[in-house]
Amino acid sequence: MASWWATAFGSEHGLRRLHEQAAEATADQVALIERELGLAEGSRVLDVPCGTGRHAVSLAARGHRVTCVDLSEDYLDATRRRAVEHGVAVDVVRADMRDLTALPGQSFDAAVNMYTSFGYFDRDEDNVRAAAAIARVLRPGGRLLVDVVNRDWFVRNFFPSEFASGDGFVIRDYEEIDGEVVLHQNVFDPRTSRLRWTCRSVAAQREHVVVDYRMYSLHELLAVLRAGGLNPVRTLGGYDGRPYELFSPRLLCVAGVDGGAPRT
Repeated sequence: MASWWATAFGSEHGLRRLHEQAAEATADQVALIERELGLAEGSRVLDVPCGTGRHAVSLAARGHRVTCVDLSEDYLDATRRRAVEHGVAVDVVRADMRDLTALPGQSFDAAVNMYTSFGYFDRDEDNVRAAAAIARVLRPGGRLLVDVVNRDWFVRNFFPSEFASGDGFVIRDYEEIDGEVVLHQNVFDPRTSRLRWTCRSVAAQREHVVVDYRMYSLHELLAVLRAGGLNPVRTLGGYDGRPYELFSPRLLCVAGVDGGAPRT
């Protein structure tokens, strides 16, 4: 059976809509990317995975040369359409983020991995492989910005509505989107720090999104990045650039490849 991340991002799934819901925050997030990665006009930037291209196209509109990588052809098509609508050019490559050998080594000034797009793989060594693949394509002194939910904040702020079997817990909620009621269920396993998120349309009476990813505390994310050949240089706790604290809602880390002169 295919892994969830190989099938969950098609046009018929709700994750497309989830990404679009966050679009109003894009401008602030792109400003943060430029500032934290020290991007000068014309910087070569890798967005992996790029999703529907909301960060990539905004970066291209600001004068950067952007390459968009994703495994989902539906997402890549959406990125192409968004680029055309905004009158910008981006390069689009279909690839698994653990294997970026389609891209030349040391060819990017910076890379971004946004909106909890890290920790997808079941094995920790595969998440390390993803970090190493990004490190390979960054020039000496190049930097990566990783953005994930902070595990410590999640554990403190989300309380179980119903205890699950074993040591995990379940959180259930719902929302209405375009007149459709959608049920959400989050099952968190503290033994593995994995969160399994299921999204079900009431009308459809079937599961249409299942996401299962690794959540990270600060020390865990830093260890994965270091194992992948990246040197963490700064951590933040939100898109507004606030300093990281133990219970910050988000965990953003800037990590670089040693050597060269990083842009500041």
